[in-house]
Amino acid sequence: MVLIPDPGEYEVQFRQIKEAEEGKKPPAGEVPWEVLDTFTVKRKEAPPIVRVALEPNSKPSSTHAHLWNFIQNVTKNSRFERFAGYAHQSAKELTDFTRYGSLTYEQLHELAADFVTESALGNTFARSETGKLEWKPANGWKEAIEGSYVSQELGDQAEPFPPEFPAGQDYPLKLVPFAELIYVYWLEEGMLFQSLNRILARFQNRRVPMGGDPLSRLAVSPLLPLRGLLWGLAESEKDRLSLRRRAAEYEYQYGLKLIGRAIPPGELMVERRTQFLGAFHSLLHDCHHYYKEHNDKTVDADAFPLLSSLRELHLVLAYGANNQFADMSVTARIETMEVQWMLAQPEMREFLGGRTMVPYDEDWMDRVDAMKSIQGWSDASITHFYDLAVHGEQLLLSVRHGRWNESDMEGDDAENWAIKWKPSVQRYVHAYRAVTGVDLGERVDTTMPSTLLQRRLARKLVRY
Repeated sequence: MVLIPDPGEYEVQFRQIKEAEEGKKPPAGEVPWEVLDTFTVKRKEAPPIVRVALEPNSKPSSTHAHLWNFIQNVTKNSRFERFAGYAHQSAKELTDFTRYGSLTYEQLHELAADFVTESALGNTFARSETGKLEWKPANGWKEAIEGSYVSQELGDQAEPFPPEFPAGQDYPLKLVPFAELIYVYWLEEGMLFQSLNRILARFQNRRVPMGGDPLSRLAVSPLLPLRGLLWGLAESEKDRLSLRRRAAEYEYQYGLKLIGRAIPPGELMVERRTQFLGAFHSLLHDCHHYYKEHNDKTVDADAFPLLSSLRELHLVLAYGANNQFADMSVTARIETMEVQWMLAQPEMREFLGGRTMVPYDEDWMDRVDAMKSIQGWSDASITHFYDLAVHGEQLLLSVRHGRWNESDMEGDDAENWAIKWKPSVQRYVHAYRAVTGVDLGERVDTTMPSTLLQRRLARKLVRY
């Protein structure tokens, strides 16, 4: 008797020995079998498991791929940490220091202007084959430039100017830098400029707020480099962009309004881009819903609404790309870099203090949050404003330079854009909710960000 421990269907195999192999013929109708003392019992093989999964269809490669990678590299190379490395390296080669032996504001401005101008044109500061640090074109710059819609304007726009236009320059892309003013706008809302302005006023012994001055203990040592930088900044104030000029350009390009005593009234503005906020926030809202459908494998997500939103925002940005557009973006970025450099100096940290355990992307950021706490300004961290600046710039550059108004653009192109820039879209939506309290994924809100920030500050003051 054989006991089978587990229930189930089994096959029992016996080995049959034919008598024909031994030279004997078996009787008719009889089948000889050999009696075995042992035999093998095998479990019947189970049918193979077939796994089924739903996967989205692969999309064709986008004609904008080189342009998008180029934009990512440009914005990465334009950040403060890259400028700090460039400035430290270049300062070693300067021989015309003042008798005080420190970097002057004029030299800082020259370094910042060189860095921002080269970076905005897509060049990178790297070592050459000889080992020398120098500016050189970024990888894939030619394909990226050709992918920008601005490159097709070469013949139409340059024709009136060939005799006087400098030889060797490619018009117009040489004059259309890859820099967006929205980067400066969001850092302005994050109180970057206001922080240094208050410090500079105290440096000049001027009282800005009524009553007690929280910075009254500021005393910059003449033995430290910060003193020379602040002195040079104060002396060159007349040559820098004023708040009124920046505010007017914010409205001209994006229709974004600042709130403050120094801001000119709206009736003094000739033109403002009132459609920008609705177009931009509609695009972000459509992206949020597209991502939800795209993650649901039972739904074939429709990207055509994205294409419509991209075309609309592209046209709005193109209408504002006039007058001060190129110069203002670069000049404001240069001055922003200078402010970040001054706030990043160790002397600022020693005086302002700050929370040492809070992680920040760049050295100047904790000084701004410390100033906001000292002055009683908005409690939203500068980290969120920095995310809005960086990712907002990337998104607008990809929309501005794309060929979204061409008739052969399809939903697949918009889908590729949405997938490529998904991290930037989601980071922007999250940061916008963190500083304003408005979730663009839930609804399209066209309220001015400055108004939302003012309301949030008012609620904070009432609470305390």
